[in-house]
Amino acid sequence: MSKQIIAEHVLKQWEIKYGYIGLKNKERDLFSDVKDKHFTVEFLGKKLLDRKVDKLWRIYVSTDVMESLKVGDVLIIYKDEKGNYIIKRK
Repeated sequence: MSKQIIAEHVLKQWEIKYGYIGLKNKERDLFSDVKDKHFTVEFLGKKLLDRKVDKLWRIYVSTDVMESLKVGDVLIIYKDEKGNYIIKRK
């Protein structure tokens, strides 16, 4: 089994308001191989197609999928053994 990087992300107000996930150091390591490339991410059970890490290390997921979240919620971000990106609520 390959090494799996797992990161915990605490949601901030601006992320919920604008629909972004702002990636920090360990999270950046997880997404470094797809920087400036399009990929699919599963966010709270919804497949989000054609996503990209922008130059500010953010991923746009949309405000719609953030509706059930609040400031301070913890998200678990990981890449599974098949290379799929998954974000779940802790």
